[in-house]
Amino acid sequence: MINPLKQQLNHLPHTPGVYEFFNSQDELLYVGKAKNLNNRVKSYFHIKADLSPAKQIMVSQIHHLQTTTVKNETEALLLEGSLIKQHQPPYNIVLKDDKSWLYFAIDYRDQFPRVSLERQFGNKKIKYFGPYTSANSARESFKLLKKILGLKTCSNPPDKPCFESRLGRCWGHKLDKNSFTYYRQQLVRLEKILRGDVNDLLKELKLHMQQSAQKHHYEIAARLRDQIKHLERLVIKQNILSAKSENYDIFNLARSGDNTVICRLPIRRGALLDAEKMWLEQTKNLSEQDILEDFLNQYYPRVTDKVKQAFIPLGLANKKIISAKLTVPRRGKKAALLHMAQTIASNYLNQSAASWQKKEKRAKQGLKELKNILHLPSLPKRIEGYDISNIQGQEAVGAMVVLTNGILDTKQYRKFKIQGFSKPNDFAMLAQMLVRRFTKNHDWTKPNLIMLDGGAGQLSVVKNELNKYKINIPILALAKQEELIYLSAQKQPLKLVSDSPALLLLQQLRDEAHRFGITFYRSLHKKSATLSAWDTLPGIGPKLKKKLKLAFGSWNKIKQTNIEEIAKIIGSHKTKIIKNYIKDNY
Repeated sequence: MINPLKQQLNHLPHTPGVYEFFNSQDELLYVGKAKNLNNRVKSYFHIKADLSPAKQIMVSQIHHLQTTTVKNETEALLLEGSLIKQHQPPYNIVLKDDKSWLYFAIDYRDQFPRVSLERQFGNKKIKYFGPYTSANSARESFKLLKKILGLKTCSNPPDKPCFESRLGRCWGHKLDKNSFTYYRQQLVRLEKILRGDVNDLLKELKLHMQQSAQKHHYEIAARLRDQIKHLERLVIKQNILSAKSENYDIFNLARSGDNTVICRLPIRRGALLDAEKMWLEQTKNLSEQDILEDFLNQYYPRVTDKVKQAFIPLGLANKKIISAKLTVPRRGKKAALLHMAQTIASNYLNQSAASWQKKEKRAKQGLKELKNILHLPSLPKRIEGYDISNIQGQEAVGAMVVLTNGILDTKQYRKFKIQGFSKPNDFAMLAQMLVRRFTKNHDWTKPNLIMLDGGAGQLSVVKNELNKYKINIPILALAKQEELIYLSAQKQPLKLVSDSPALLLLQQLRDEAHRFGITFYRSLHKKSATLSAWDTLPGIGPKLKKKLKLAFGSWNKIKQTNIEEIAKIIGSHKTKIIKNYIKDNY
């Protein structure tokens, strides 16, 4: 063993954290997490370590390592996922699109808990359910459950009714005791549904509806009838497999080249819920054992509805990789479900691969045509598209989107807040954005081609401004109305046929820049529209703001209150800052 590595192994901490293995060229080989760094890292170097051939090769290449300690396993999980996404080490699989996975979150810190969809988990005071690997399916379920149960999804305090509450669709702002009890019952029902326990809840609601009708409480009975109807939509998707109340997971995989799809079939209370398909990358040189083990290590800690038993297609060296007991069924219903999971994974892989191949083919044709039309020295592997979004110059924002090898590369997108304009001036705003992009962000990859959303005017202003900084990158502008392409090297614009691969590629980039920019603009506009006078107070965070609201109620009241009274709540120093701010601004 190499001496630096031996010394590092002798000084490993017994704490949760993340470890990184490097070779002699300081290239990252692998990232892992551990509950106990000392035990986990040393396990790779034991003489009797049961490692797959790929992992044996990896261990033989390890020259040194690096560890990062964290507070708990959740932090280790999140850090591990971030490092794998960022560096994509050769011996790690990459969970594609895991940023789009969503959790149902119930925030029990509030009197009337808010329910939301979140991409991150880990706050101990919030209850999470998921992850849902299909964002569309999660959002559809969220809308349906919000409607059925009258869930509070806004961030307004209970005493400030939201629009949904005024329409009678939200029970999170009805402050009487009966409403509070009812809302908490609705949350209990929500948790049952999210665990897959819908049938028992349906029986309960049907009985309650009958009792309400018998007592002539027709309004309550009608509401329950509607809830039952919507819940039955969720039950339709479930396939009853067994009369037994069984809970377990089925995992299987399908492979093609460097890609793998894993299918998870969750069985809850004897019913098969929606199948989950997860796309993995960087699996070409790994065995199925490595893939499954690494996947379970990354994915399963994120699952909130853990079970005691899971069934997999092959045995693993590390049988305790997750808390569930791992079993390989040879016959019977579990083996049939394994075959079903493998078929689902294979179909998803083939469909996605065919779609991706078509997309890549169109992208290559578009890049080749662009190279020829624009007389570029090589294919424009990176094209950046720019657009401005604003209304009368107010809160103007800029968007930069990127095509990498002709495919939209969302990781490379960037947002800009445009500065110093009170009136609309798209030409100058575009120029400001591009100058900032190329003069202040030297670590960003340089493009082979720049595309502006606009015409000859935008192109001329931006080109002249970039020339001042000696930025010489091919640039064009695409005008919306007639889809004309303006080039700085020629007076007359280009008019390509409507099905030109090059034009379709530029249109895709232009439309994406507009979408990304307008989304950013709307989020800022919404934030500024809901900003209250309380939010403008200097040096006052959420906790102090809450104290002030509880003590004085309204903004006008605090303006009229003397310094001594306010100081009792937040101290004399903060009080002087607030009073001076009010004096200068109100």
